[in-house]
Amino acid sequence: MEAIKHTIVIGAGQAGLAAGYYLRQAGRDFLLLDANDRIGDNWRNRWDGLRLFSPQRYNHLPGLAPAGGDWHLPDRHEMADYLENYARHFTLPVHLQCTCVRAQKTPAGHWTIETTDGTFRAHNLVVATGAYRTPWKPSAIADSFPAEIPQYHSSGIKDVATIAGPDTDVLVIGAGASGRQLSHLLLETGAGVTLAGPGVANLPRNFLSKDIYWWLYKSGMMTLRTDRFPGKVMIQKGAGDVTVGEPELPAAIRRIKTEIVRYHAGTLRCKCRKTAPKPVLWPAAGKQGVIVWCTGYRNAYPWLPAEMLDEVQTPLLASGQSTVYPEVSFIGLPNLLRPNSSLVGGVGEDARLLVGRGTRL
Repeated sequence: MEAIKHTIVIGAGQAGLAAGYYLRQAGRDFLLLDANDRIGDNWRNRWDGLRLFSPQRYNHLPGLAPAGGDWHLPDRHEMADYLENYARHFTLPVHLQCTCVRAQKTPAGHWTIETTDGTFRAHNLVVATGAYRTPWKPSAIADSFPAEIPQYHSSGIKDVATIAGPDTDVLVIGAGASGRQLSHLLLETGAGVTLAGPGVANLPRNFLSKDIYWWLYKSGMMTLRTDRFPGKVMIQKGAGDVTVGEPELPAAIRRIKTEIVRYHAGTLRCKCRKTAPKPVLWPAAGKQGVIVWCTGYRNAYPWLPAEMLDEVQTPLLASGQSTVYPEVSFIGLPNLLRPNSSLVGGVGEDARLLVGRGTRL
């Protein structure tokens, strides 16, 4: 039987690689497990035209800067290649095509991790499966649409031309960055496009001759500890989603600035607090309706012990460590320790604190 590792990291995206860097620095015997065929596939599998909000100056993992100038906005392929090169550069031990099925603590005190490619053992676990792993859409609303209307989540789209064209009328649900970017691309196919969802603040790309991220980092807003006052209060109040530098929507894109609550008899029924909602006809006569959900993700951990999760399957944590099993840490979750905890440029500092030199791992 294979020897017990000091640490197994589940997930070899940006969070897992950052953890691997500090485990390597500490001289630990560790292994990263990842379900993908290649490191960086989570980025490669997103849609054509996707670019990061944040410039390269704020996209580096510890020890290796990405290619491109400080203010370059990388696309999905650049980010994927950077992660793959990062693992190669630091010779991080990654076991690919390996999906975690179950992790459990043994009576002997170590962990067994059952996967689709064997069973592994470790004294410590780092869960680095990321913030954008499990696509989510509101099932009650989705189920109100007839079966003949195809539905896609943004995570499953690579080329919008394969789902839309002049004979289609696309309903994009979710007006954040993904919804706005995909709406532009869908319009270019000749499709009719309706973007539905409450308005999202759109920060300017530049402010007073500086990139907006320069200001966000310089002010400390991106690095304020969210597990302490006053950062904890700021996150609890919630600043809402934002986009950065998104171009104005062209007039050809119909905008519904509220939530869709259901579909009935060829009409969209929308949420309205002040007056009775007016049904919106959709799709246009003679066109095939298509739905694109840009409603984000919900993290799921069906392979973790039930006692580690609350009633809505969220890990029970304190500053990134499990409150049930302290030898289990989580990295890469939104607002875990800072507002940038789920971003490429933020996971490194979290990894340093959780699995770096001088920590319990």
